[in-house]
Amino acid sequence: MNYFYFFLLLFLAAILLVKPIAFRILNAINDAESLKTIGYITLLLGPICLAFSLQNAYWYETMWRLVTFILGILLILRGLFIIFFEETFKKVLHLYQNNYWKFSIPFATMLVYLALIIISRDYLGPIKDIEECISDDYVNVVCNFHNPEDMVVTPDEKFILVSELGGISPFGDHNVATFFRLMDLESKKTMIPNISYGEAEWGTEDCSRFSGEKFNLHGIDILERADGRFQIGAVNHFPRESIEMFELLNIGNSWAVKWKGCIPSDPDIYLNDITFKKDGTFYTTYMFDRSITWNKWLLAALLKVSTGHVKYWDGTSYSVLKKSKGGQPNGIALDEENNLLYIAYNQSDEIRAYDLIKQKNVKSRFVQGIDNITLSKDSVWVTEFNSQVGDDSVNCLELVACSLPFSIIELNKKDLIKKNTYSFSKVNFGLPTVALPVEKEVYIGSFHSDRIAYFLTN
Repeated sequence: MNYFYFFLLLFLAAILLVKPIAFRILNAINDAESLKTIGYITLLLGPICLAFSLQNAYWYETMWRLVTFILGILLILRGLFIIFFEETFKKVLHLYQNNYWKFSIPFATMLVYLALIIISRDYLGPIKDIEECISDDYVNVVCNFHNPEDMVVTPDEKFILVSELGGISPFGDHNVATFFRLMDLESKKTMIPNISYGEAEWGTEDCSRFSGEKFNLHGIDILERADGRFQIGAVNHFPRESIEMFELLNIGNSWAVKWKGCIPSDPDIYLNDITFKKDGTFYTTYMFDRSITWNKWLLAALLKVSTGHVKYWDGTSYSVLKKSKGGQPNGIALDEENNLLYIAYNQSDEIRAYDLIKQKNVKSRFVQGIDNITLSKDSVWVTEFNSQVGDDSVNCLELVACSLPFSIIELNKKDLIKKNTYSFSKVNFGLPTVALPVEKEVYIGSFHSDRIAYFLTN
């Protein structure tokens, strides 16, 4: 709705500045024998807007609901004014026509200004202090994480393997070292898995790593290879941009990882996520250039311009997936059985289903601030920001965790129609990146938090 009002206000501003169109509308109104029909229609639309805006208990904390409420009041007042003071209304229009540019330029400027405010803000309520890592009435939390950005379930379905993000520009420093963390699903205890180093059989000859060298991990995926071994692919930002490969090893009642090679990437870009094909090749998302500044990123987010695309690694080199450009490609997940690649575009606010045979997008769905994607049975699970970049997001990066509102959405894999939406506001968690369903629980990761959250779907 924010985007609807944004484009509506820009459209009205443009109409005001095109004199022939504006005068044609004004003359049609002035020449009408009676304006009462317009008055009654306007009066009727007012309560409809009010009812639509008041459907949520905290309607006044959401920009588009507040705008809709104010619009409803203005429509009621305008309808009553036209019905009872028709001649006065026409005199006002005559005054406007006789002083066209004196009124039009300030009004158009005001509309553009309002459009920019609406597109940059969404949540107007207070940001709850959630520095203390404790559960609340709506979500349970597990502490002692460092930016748990992505996660997968281990093959025995007893643990979650979490990749912890050190940071990327312009939101932080990509030189911060992080690694994996394991969480026991039953006890909720966390641990750092042991790491060993093997032969670089799953990478390239020009990519090596020394024992003890640090990582800065991002998106991850797991593959059961033809030989029965489990391969973990992880986007890595430190000390270079690369895809790191690990073997996931079952050790007693837990899991460990063995480094098995890496694939270097363009040092001037940031990758985000990875999804495997059964043969070990993979797709990965190129978000944006490393040189991007906060202001450039903010402008790209507001204008929804393309900043990256999807890359395919065929075992020897990268290629660009046709028609995959968009605003900050983030999460990616492959349904190889149906030849569908699901791609999340964070700044474009959409998820696309890309047909790998037809090489084109076949379905898309608006999801605000979408991040990672999880495929589970017949569903696609995604996270949604119910906020905009102007909603104190900069200050959120200075906090341990941020309570901006968000939703977890379950989509139908076939047509991307919403099956379930779980919305949260003022809870002890925020800035979600991934939703991972495990039986009746859904676990949520974050790109900036010291915890993960989980809730029961029933």
